[in-house]
Amino acid sequence: MSRPQEDILLEVKGLRTYFFTEEGVVKAIESIDFVVYKSETLGLVGESGSGKSVSALSILGIVPDPPGKVLKGEVVFHGQDLRKLSSSEMRKIRGNQIAMIFQDPMTSLNPVFTVGNQIAEAIILHQKVNKKEAREKSIKIMSLVGIPSADERVDNYPFEFSGGMRQRVMIAMALCCNPELLIADEPTTSLDVTIQAQILELLKATSEEFDMSIILITHDMGVIAEMCDRVAVMYAGYIAEVGDIMTIFRNPFHPYTRGLLGAIPRPDANREDLTIIRGAIPNLINPPSGCRFHPRCDYWMQGLCEIEVPGLLELEPGHIIMCHLYTEEGKAFLAQRKIDPDTYQKQIAAQ
Repeated sequence: MSRPQEDILLEVKGLRTYFFTEEGVVKAIESIDFVVYKSETLGLVGESGSGKSVSALSILGIVPDPPGKVLKGEVVFHGQDLRKLSSSEMRKIRGNQIAMIFQDPMTSLNPVFTVGNQIAEAIILHQKVNKKEAREKSIKIMSLVGIPSADERVDNYPFEFSGGMRQRVMIAMALCCNPELLIADEPTTSLDVTIQAQILELLKATSEEFDMSIILITHDMGVIAEMCDRVAVMYAGYIAEVGDIMTIFRNPFHPYTRGLLGAIPRPDANREDLTIIRGAIPNLINPPSGCRFHPRCDYWMQGLCEIEVPGLLELEPGHIIMCHLYTEEGKAFLAQRKIDPDTYQKQIAAQ
């Protein structure tokens, strides 16, 4: 179910981000629209190369330029379009109201400064505190995220921490100013299964304690099911489907969403029961025309899907899909070929 307009914390409208490289223009994000509500966790899921991380960088205005550039769209936070703010105004928001955890904590931490200094730097930048107070806050937040002997380890360097502990340091740095929105970009990448579970549990607990919204970027539908309230499925620079967790997992409509869910191994299923999505994410320098998923789609309607980009359609409150199968154009296309649209869609839903 959709929530009231006043509950919206972040709204992304028509965002487009390209990278201008020597090989050509990489159309990383063509057009995405989604909202993040207060105190919710929104999952952003899709294969590698679908545009998840670029979406996060675009929201924060940190797309590397050159070669990247956000060409159009709005990023509305508390009713204010972040894209219209100056660099100094954005610096006041980044790390303060909106924070981000990057994929690889080792490359995100400066190896020549202690972790305490790096956390304290963010605190001093956004809060009116002296160095001593910032150090005390750093120790407190390190303890909160489960780093043992924080009063001693605050003076350690990143290389003295394990991968899981470095990720905890990154989470501490992100939380030190009590952000309203946390963007977690695959925060459990390269961690073993036990540490992954601990990090996810930590994110869940801190989001409740700080009353914080989270955008959780991942390619793991299992993590999405465990952590999120709603999910937005991305494919090749577009949002293919958005809905609450129960709706998407029980009644997915987009062929790509069904493919992702069908590829999840289950203890009670045979190997032959797994779905295979043929092909791969297209080269976004020269992406397919029309619906970018159509070359891999089992329900491609020739003469429509490869020509027109499907519009967004709200099938039920809060459940939005971008697919010709459910549009009036798609139904008319099937009717012209004497295929009953309702029967056709019921067959798809049953698969």
